[in-house]
Amino acid sequence: MKYYIFGIQNTHTKLARQYIDINFFAKNGNVNDFGHWSWNHNGDSEQATAHLFQNTPLIFTYKSPLRWMNSIIEDDEEFVNKYSLTQFPDYHDPRLLVETKNEFWSLPRAIELWCEFHINWIRYLHRSNYVIMNQDRMSDQPYIIDFLSKVNLKLELEKKMPNWTLIKNDNVTEKNFLTDLQHKYISKKVPNEIIDFFGN
Repeated sequence: MKYYIFGIQNTHTKLARQYIDINFFAKNGNVNDFGHWSWNHNGDSEQATAHLFQNTPLIFTYKSPLRWMNSIIEDDEEFVNKYSLTQFPDYHDPRLLVETKNEFWSLPRAIELWCEFHINWIRYLHRSNYVIMNQDRMSDQPYIIDFLSKVNLKLELEKKMPNWTLIKNDNVTEKNFLTDLQHKYISKKVPNEIIDFFGN
C-alpha cells in the first residue's frame, strides 16, 4: 500500500518516512520534485489531496511555530532563499529581521508562510486518511509508540514485526535564537484555527 507524507520544511518528513519504512509494509508515494503534486513540502493541499482517495494513508508532520522558526534560523538557508525571505521593504521593522550568515531576512514573512501552509492543509486534510506526527514530541517514547499505533490502526498499514523499532533522534537539542519581541510577535500571529487543530 502507498502512503504519503506532507509537511513544511524542517518538520522532519524524512524521520517520518524512516519510521514508516522500518515498521510497516508500505511504499512511499512522494516524488522529490518541487513542482510535483506529491512533493513532501507542497503547500497547495487542495492540489495534493485531489490526487488522493479518502482512504489514502497520509502522515502530516508538524512542528510548533516557535521551534520551527528556531530551526530555520539555525540551519535552513535553502528555505530562506527558496521563498526570497531576504527581500523585504525598506520600512520593515529592524527588530523583526533575522541575521544568518551575514544576511538579513524577514521573520514576519517566514511566519506568514508557516501559517498559510498549515491553514491550507487543515482545510483539506479530511480528504485523506491522516495521522499527525508532532515533531515537538518525537523524543518522547510513549508519544512515538502512540503515533506508530495510530499509523497501524487508523491508516491500516501492516506491521513488519510485533514490536516497534524506534529510531535514535539526535536532533533534540533546543536552542532559542529569538528575542522576546520576536517570540511575542510569532505568538500573536498564529491563528487560533491552527492552535485548536494541532493543540499547541
